[in-house]
Formats: sequence, structure tokens, C-alpha cells
Amino acid sequence: MRCELCEENQASVYVTDLIPAADTAHGELGEVTLRHMCSSCAADLNLPHGQVPGDNKAMLFKLLQKTAKASKKPVGPACKCGMTLHELRAQGRLGCQDCYEVFRPHLVPLFMRMHQATEHTGRAPGTDAKEIELSVRIEKLRERMNVAIREEDYEDAAKLRDELTDLEAKVAD
Repeated sequence: MRCELCEENQASVYVTDLIPAADTAHGELGEVTLRHMCSSCAADLNLPHGQVPGDNKAMLFKLLQKTAKASKKPVGPACKCGMTLHELRAQGRLGCQDCYEVFRPHLVPLFMRMHQATEHTGRAPGTDAKEIELSVRIEKLRERMNVAIREEDYEDAAKLRDELTDLEAKVAD
């Protein structure tokens, strides 16, 4: 970015001016302006550096107070068990079963990153991979059949029902 004053050199000094509002008694900060300038133009302006002049100390203090108040507010949703998003991130544990719904927008990307899925499809004790694959296939067929029925595509629903009956017969054997 170029210097705003000479428009020749690269800007290396950034000056933020806080212009007080007419009524600063209510914590109003007024207007904030940012100026970009090169080091030689900044030296020519004889800008204050180091200590902040007395008038600006009060405004700086008010700004810090507002920032501190804003940071104390709970960020994000809170569950009825009292768990907040901040606590969830700090502890890594959910407070109750409702937390899964309350914090869903934050949990889904986390689960996808960690497990590449949002549903647990792990093994059931005493079953092998073929049985699990077959039961998942049956469940998907059942969903497709229900969709076909809702859309009143009865021919497709009948074909899916027959296929589902065959698969369920294999499971029973």
C-alpha cells in the first residue's frame, strides 16, 4: 500500500485516530480513522509515540472496558443443562443428550474431520462385515421404498419391496 500523503513510498506506519464524539460521557468513542503513511512523512508530522496523551487515555480506557465487557458475554448457544460452546471446547465433553442438537452446527464438521461420518456405523458384537453390509443395504432399500411410496411411484416401490423381501430372507437363513 502506498503512503497517503506523498503517494510515492511504501506505507510502513499506520496511524489510528480516535475522534471523540460530542457526548463522550456515555462511552461513545466517536469516529475512528486509519491513515497509512511512509516513515519519512510520519517523521515530518512529528507524531506522538510512546506514551498516549492524557485526553486519549480516557478514550483508550473506555475502549478497553467495552472490549472486556463484550468478551465476558457467552459466545454461541447454551444448552438447557448449562453447557456453553466455550465450555464444550474447553472440556471436550457434552453435558447431556440435548447438547448434540444444540451444538450440532459445531459438532458436524468436527465429526466429519475426525471420523469422516456423522453417524456411528461400528460393529455390533458377534456380527461380521457381511452381515453389517447386508443390514445397511436393507435399511437403504427400506428408505428408497418409503420415498417411492411418498412419491406415489408404486411400481418402483413394489420392485424395492420384492428385493427387500429377498434380502431379509437371506438374513433369516
